[in-house]
Amino acid sequence: MLIPVERLTVRERERLRTRRRRWALVLAIVVAGVAVAAAAVYAVQRLEHHAATPAPPPPRVVHRAPKPRVAVSVAQARERSVANFARIALPVFCGAPHGNEIALTFDDGPGPYTTAVLRTLRRYGAQATFFLVGNRIRYWRGLVAAEARAGAVGDHTWSHADLLHLPRLGAVGEIERARTAIEAAGGGGARMFRPPYGLLSGALGRFLGTQSVLDVRWSVDSGDWLHGATAATVLGRVAPGLHPGAIVLLHDLHPWTLRALPRILALARARHLRAVTVPELLRSDPPTYAQLVADNRGRGCVRLTGQGE
Repeated sequence: MLIPVERLTVRERERLRTRRRRWALVLAIVVAGVAVAAAAVYAVQRLEHHAATPAPPPPRVVHRAPKPRVAVSVAQARERSVANFARIALPVFCGAPHGNEIALTFDDGPGPYTTAVLRTLRRYGAQATFFLVGNRIRYWRGLVAAEARAGAVGDHTWSHADLLHLPRLGAVGEIERARTAIEAAGGGGARMFRPPYGLLSGALGRFLGTQSVLDVRWSVDSGDWLHGATAATVLGRVAPGLHPGAIVLLHDLHPWTLRALPRILALARARHLRAVTVPELLRSDPPTYAQLVADNRGRGCVRLTGQGE
Protein backbone atom coordinates (compact mmCIF):
# COMPACT_ATOMS: atom_id res chain seq x y z
CA MET A 1 0.00 0.00 0.00
CA LEU A 2 1.38 3.37 -1.09
CA ILE A 3 1.75 6.00 1.63
CA PRO A 4 0.99 9.58 0.55
CA VAL A 5 4.09 11.74 0.41
CA GLU A 6 2.60 14.35 2.70
CA ARG A 7 2.35 11.72 5.49
CA LEU A 8 6.09 10.83 5.25
CA THR A 9 8.59 12.27 7.63
CA VAL A 10 11.27 14.68 6.49
CA ARG A 11 13.92 11.98 6.56
CA GLU A 12 11.74 9.57 4.58
CA ARG A 13 11.05 12.26 1.97
CA GLU A 14 14.78 12.93 1.58
CA ARG A 15 15.44 9.22 1.10
CA LEU A 16 12.71 8.99 -1.53
CA ARG A 17 14.18 11.91 -3.49
CA THR A 18 17.66 10.38 -3.33
CA ARG A 19 16.32 7.06 -4.56
CA ARG A 20 14.53 8.73 -7.50
CA ARG A 21 17.65 10.65 -8.49
CA ARG A 22 19.65 7.42 -8.52
CA TRP A 23 17.09 5.66 -10.71
CA ALA A 24 16.97 8.64 -13.08
CA LEU A 25 20.77 8.60 -13.32
CA VAL A 26 20.78 4.85 -13.99
CA LEU A 27 18.10 5.26 -16.66
CA ALA A 28 20.06 8.07 -18.33
CA ILE A 29 23.21 5.95 -18.36
CA VAL A 30 21.31 3.03 -19.89
CA VAL A 31 19.73 5.23 -22.57
CA ALA A 32 23.10 6.77 -23.43
CA GLY A 33 24.70 3.34 -23.61
CA VAL A 34 21.99 2.11 -25.95
CA ALA A 35 22.43 5.18 -28.17
CA VAL A 36 26.23 4.73 -28.32
CA ALA A 37 25.82 1.04 -29.12
CA ALA A 38 23.32 1.80 -31.88
CA ALA A 39 25.65 4.41 -33.37
CA ALA A 40 28.55 1.97 -33.27
CA VAL A 41 26.50 -0.73 -35.00
CA TYR A 42 25.42 1.76 -37.71
CA ALA A 43 29.01 2.89 -38.28
CA VAL A 44 30.20 -0.70 -38.61
CA GLN A 45 27.42 -1.47 -41.09
CA ARG A 46 28.38 1.59 -43.20
CA LEU A 47 32.01 0.56 -43.25
CA GLU A 48 31.07 -2.98 -44.27
CA HIS A 49 28.82 -1.59 -47.03
CA HIS A 50 31.54 0.62 -48.45
CA ALA A 51 34.05 -2.19 -48.26
CA ALA A 52 31.71 -4.51 -50.16
CA THR A 53 30.74 -1.94 -52.80
CA PRO A 54 33.38 -1.43 -55.52
CA ALA A 55 34.58 2.13 -56.01
CA PRO A 56 32.90 3.88 -58.93
CA PRO A 57 35.07 4.28 -62.06
CA PRO A 58 36.69 7.69 -62.55
CA PRO A 59 34.66 10.06 -64.71
CA ARG A 60 35.27 9.56 -68.40
CA VAL A 61 37.10 12.44 -70.01
CA VAL A 62 35.96 12.97 -73.59
CA HIS A 63 38.59 14.65 -75.72
CA ARG A 64 36.76 16.39 -78.53
CA ALA A 65 38.77 16.94 -81.66
CA PRO A 66 38.98 20.62 -82.61
CA LYS A 67 36.75 21.62 -85.48
CA PRO A 68 38.66 21.60 -88.76
CA ARG A 69 39.69 25.10 -89.80
CA VAL A 70 41.89 24.20 -92.76
CA ALA A 71 39.35 25.19 -95.41
CA VAL A 72 38.60 28.48 -93.70
CA SER A 73 42.26 29.35 -93.21
CA VAL A 74 43.07 28.56 -96.86
CA ALA A 75 40.18 30.72 -98.04
CA GLN A 76 41.35 33.53 -95.80
CA ALA A 77 44.90 33.15 -97.10
CA ARG A 78 43.62 33.47 -100.67
CA GLU A 79 41.72 36.62 -99.80
CA ARG A 80 44.78 38.06 -98.09
CA SER A 81 46.93 37.30 -101.14
CA VAL A 82 44.52 39.14 -103.42
CA ALA A 83 44.31 42.09 -101.03
CA ASN A 84 48.09 42.29 -100.62
CA PHE A 85 48.71 42.41 -104.36
CA ALA A 86 45.83 44.84 -104.84
CA ARG A 87 47.49 47.33 -102.50
CA ILE A 88 50.58 47.38 -104.73
CA ALA A 89 48.32 48.76 -107.49
CA LEU A 90 50.16 46.93 -110.28
CA PRO A 91 48.55 44.38 -112.63
CA VAL A 92 49.36 40.73 -111.99
CA PHE A 93 50.28 38.79 -115.13
CA CYS A 94 51.30 35.43 -113.66
CA GLY A 95 52.43 33.57 -110.57
CA ALA A 96 55.94 32.43 -109.80
CA PRO A 97 57.36 29.50 -111.82
CA HIS A 98 58.31 27.38 -108.79
CA GLY A 99 55.16 25.30 -108.24
CA ASN A 100 52.94 23.21 -110.47
CA GLU A 101 49.88 25.48 -110.67
CA ILE A 102 48.37 27.34 -113.60
CA ALA A 103 45.27 29.55 -113.68
CA LEU A 104 42.71 29.30 -116.49
CA THR A 105 40.58 32.43 -116.81
CA PHE A 106 37.39 32.94 -118.82
CA ASP A 107 36.24 36.41 -119.86
CA ASP A 108 32.97 37.91 -121.17
CA GLY A 109 30.53 35.49 -119.56
CA PRO A 110 28.28 34.19 -118.42
CA GLY A 111 27.09 32.82 -121.74
CA PRO A 112 25.55 29.86 -123.55
CA TYR A 113 28.64 27.66 -123.13
CA THR A 114 29.38 28.44 -119.50
CA THR A 115 27.47 25.42 -118.15
CA ALA A 116 29.42 23.08 -120.42
CA VAL A 117 32.69 24.74 -119.38
CA LEU A 118 31.82 24.14 -115.72
CA ARG A 119 30.99 20.52 -116.48
CA THR A 120 34.33 20.00 -118.24
CA LEU A 121 36.27 21.58 -115.40
CA ARG A 122 34.49 19.35 -112.91
CA ARG A 123 35.28 16.25 -114.96
CA TYR A 124 39.00 17.05 -114.85
CA GLY A 125 39.00 18.16 -111.21
CA ALA A 126 40.07 21.65 -112.29
CA GLN A 127 39.16 25.15 -111.20
CA ALA A 128 39.06 28.45 -113.07
CA THR A 129 38.45 32.17 -112.63
CA PHE A 130 35.57 33.87 -114.44
CA PHE A 131 35.58 37.60 -115.27
CA LEU A 132 31.94 38.55 -115.81
CA VAL A 133 30.29 41.29 -117.82
CA GLY A 134 27.57 42.80 -115.65
CA ASN A 135 24.83 43.37 -118.24
CA ARG A 136 24.97 39.70 -119.30
CA ILE A 137 24.26 38.34 -115.84
CA ARG A 138 20.51 38.86 -116.13
CA TYR A 139 20.35 36.33 -118.98
CA TRP A 140 22.22 33.61 -117.06
CA ARG A 141 21.78 34.81 -113.50
CA GLY A 142 21.86 31.36 -111.95
CA LEU A 143 25.32 30.67 -113.37
CA VAL A 144 27.17 33.27 -111.29
CA ALA A 145 26.92 31.31 -108.05
CA ALA A 146 27.86 28.11 -109.91
CA GLU A 147 30.97 29.82 -111.28
CA ALA A 148 31.90 31.03 -107.81
CA ARG A 149 31.57 27.47 -106.48
CA ALA A 150 33.69 26.11 -109.35
CA GLY A 151 36.49 28.59 -108.70
CA ALA A 152 36.50 32.35 -108.40
CA VAL A 153 34.66 35.28 -109.95
CA GLY A 154 35.91 38.70 -111.03
CA ASP A 155 34.65 41.94 -112.57
CA HIS A 156 34.94 42.64 -116.34
CA THR A 157 32.91 45.92 -116.34
CA TRP A 158 29.21 46.40 -116.88
CA SER A 159 29.15 46.58 -120.68
CA HIS A 160 32.66 45.53 -121.80
CA ALA A 161 33.54 49.15 -122.46
CA ASP A 162 36.96 50.43 -123.47
CA LEU A 163 37.76 52.30 -120.27
CA LEU A 164 40.47 54.43 -121.88
CA HIS A 165 37.77 56.19 -123.92
CA LEU A 166 35.49 56.97 -120.98
CA PRO A 167 35.68 59.84 -118.49
CA ARG A 168 36.90 58.75 -115.08
CA LEU A 169 33.44 58.78 -113.48
CA GLY A 170 32.03 56.73 -116.34
CA ALA A 171 34.84 54.18 -116.05
CA VAL A 172 34.39 53.89 -112.29
CA GLY A 173 30.65 53.46 -112.84
CA GLU A 174 31.30 50.56 -115.26
CA ILE A 175 33.42 48.81 -112.64
CA GLU A 176 31.17 49.45 -109.66
CA ARG A 177 27.92 48.62 -111.42
CA ALA A 178 29.25 45.25 -112.58
CA ARG A 179 30.60 44.44 -109.13
CA THR A 180 27.20 45.20 -107.58
CA ALA A 181 25.47 42.90 -110.08
CA ILE A 182 27.96 40.10 -109.42
CA GLU A 183 27.49 40.34 -105.66
CA ALA A 184 23.69 40.41 -106.02
CA ALA A 185 23.82 37.24 -108.13
CA GLY A 186 25.81 35.29 -105.54
CA GLY A 187 29.32 35.81 -106.89
CA GLY A 188 30.82 37.13 -103.67
CA GLY A 189 32.84 40.29 -103.24
CA ALA A 190 34.41 40.30 -106.75
CA ARG A 191 37.79 41.58 -105.51
CA MET A 192 39.44 40.91 -108.87
CA PHE A 193 39.07 42.96 -112.02
CA ARG A 194 40.15 42.51 -115.64
CA PRO A 195 39.92 45.53 -117.94
CA PRO A 196 38.42 44.87 -121.37
CA TYR A 197 41.13 44.60 -124.04
CA GLY A 198 43.70 44.69 -121.24
CA LEU A 199 43.63 48.51 -121.27
CA LEU A 200 43.51 50.58 -118.09
CA SER A 201 44.86 53.99 -117.14
CA GLY A 202 47.26 54.45 -114.25
CA ALA A 203 44.69 56.58 -112.41
CA LEU A 204 42.09 53.80 -112.58
CA GLY A 205 44.69 51.29 -111.51
CA ARG A 206 45.42 53.34 -108.41
CA PHE A 207 41.68 53.65 -107.77
CA LEU A 208 41.38 49.86 -107.82
CA GLY A 209 44.19 49.66 -105.30
CA THR A 210 42.33 51.96 -102.91
CA GLN A 211 39.33 49.63 -103.22
CA SER A 212 41.44 46.49 -102.57
CA VAL A 213 40.56 45.24 -106.05
CA LEU A 214 43.28 43.36 -107.95
CA ASP A 215 43.92 44.01 -111.65
CA VAL A 216 44.48 40.56 -113.21
CA ARG A 217 45.93 40.22 -116.72
CA TRP A 218 47.39 37.13 -118.39
CA SER A 219 50.64 35.57 -119.57
CA VAL A 220 49.12 33.30 -122.25
CA ASP A 221 46.61 34.58 -124.81
CA SER A 222 44.67 31.69 -126.31
CA GLY A 223 43.59 33.76 -129.31
CA ASP A 224 40.11 32.25 -129.14
CA TRP A 225 38.74 35.75 -129.84
CA LEU A 226 40.55 35.99 -133.21
CA HIS A 227 38.66 35.65 -136.50
CA GLY A 228 38.89 32.10 -137.78
CA ALA A 229 39.90 30.59 -134.45
CA THR A 230 39.42 26.85 -134.01
CA ALA A 231 39.98 24.37 -131.21
CA ALA A 232 43.28 23.44 -132.82
CA THR A 233 44.52 27.05 -133.07
CA VAL A 234 43.50 27.73 -129.47
CA LEU A 235 45.43 24.70 -128.24
CA GLY A 236 48.37 25.66 -130.45
CA ARG A 237 48.61 29.12 -128.88
CA VAL A 238 48.14 27.90 -125.31
CA ALA A 239 50.55 24.94 -125.37
CA PRO A 240 53.89 26.86 -125.56
CA GLY A 241 53.07 28.99 -122.52
CA LEU A 242 51.46 26.28 -120.40
CA HIS A 243 54.08 26.24 -117.66
CA PRO A 244 54.00 26.76 -113.87
CA GLY A 245 52.63 30.16 -112.91
CA ALA A 246 50.84 30.80 -116.21
CA ILE A 247 47.57 32.73 -116.32
CA VAL A 248 45.70 31.74 -119.48
CA LEU A 249 43.20 34.03 -121.23
CA LEU A 250 40.12 32.21 -122.58
CA HIS A 251 36.49 33.16 -123.30
CA ASP A 252 33.41 31.06 -122.56
CA LEU A 253 31.49 32.59 -125.46
CA HIS A 254 32.85 30.42 -128.26
CA PRO A 255 32.15 26.79 -129.12
CA TRP A 256 35.75 26.25 -130.25
CA THR A 257 36.98 27.28 -126.83
CA LEU A 258 34.73 24.67 -125.27
CA ARG A 259 36.10 22.05 -127.67
CA ALA A 260 39.69 23.07 -126.89
CA LEU A 261 39.25 23.02 -123.13
CA PRO A 262 39.50 19.21 -122.60
CA ARG A 263 42.69 19.17 -124.69
CA ILE A 264 44.18 22.02 -122.64
CA LEU A 265 43.33 20.26 -119.39
CA ALA A 266 44.71 16.95 -120.68
CA LEU A 267 47.95 18.69 -121.70
CA ALA A 268 48.18 20.33 -118.27
CA ARG A 269 47.73 16.94 -116.62
CA ALA A 270 50.41 15.40 -118.84
CA ARG A 271 52.77 18.17 -117.70
CA HIS A 272 51.81 17.52 -114.06
CA LEU A 273 50.17 20.94 -113.75
CA ARG A 274 47.10 21.76 -111.65
CA ALA A 275 44.49 24.23 -112.89
CA VAL A 276 43.60 26.47 -109.91
CA THR A 277 42.03 29.87 -109.36
CA VAL A 278 44.00 33.10 -109.54
CA PRO A 279 43.70 33.62 -105.76
CA GLU A 280 45.03 30.11 -105.14
CA LEU A 281 47.92 30.65 -107.57
CA LEU A 282 48.86 33.84 -105.75
CA ARG A 283 48.61 32.07 -102.39
CA SER A 284 50.60 28.95 -103.27
CA ASP A 285 53.25 30.42 -105.60
CA PRO A 286 53.11 34.23 -105.62
CA PRO A 287 55.41 36.37 -107.75
CA THR A 288 57.99 38.44 -105.97
CA TYR A 289 57.79 42.21 -106.10
CA ALA A 290 60.78 42.27 -108.45
CA GLN A 291 59.04 39.83 -110.77
CA LEU A 292 55.85 41.86 -110.61
CA VAL A 293 57.72 45.00 -111.68
CA ALA A 294 59.48 43.07 -114.45
CA ASP A 295 56.16 41.63 -115.65
CA ASN A 296 54.73 45.12 -115.96
CA ARG A 297 57.73 46.16 -118.05
CA GLY A 298 57.26 43.20 -120.35
CA ARG A 299 60.36 41.32 -119.15
CA GLY A 300 58.80 38.71 -116.89
CA CYS A 301 56.07 36.30 -117.98
CA VAL A 302 56.25 34.92 -121.49
CA ARG A 303 53.27 36.59 -123.16
CA LEU A 304 51.98 35.60 -126.56
CA THR A 305 51.08 38.30 -129.07
CA GLY A 306 47.65 39.89 -129.29
CA GLN A 307 45.75 42.05 -126.85
CA GLY A 308 42.83 39.73 -126.27
CA GLU A 309 39.35 40.67 -125.19
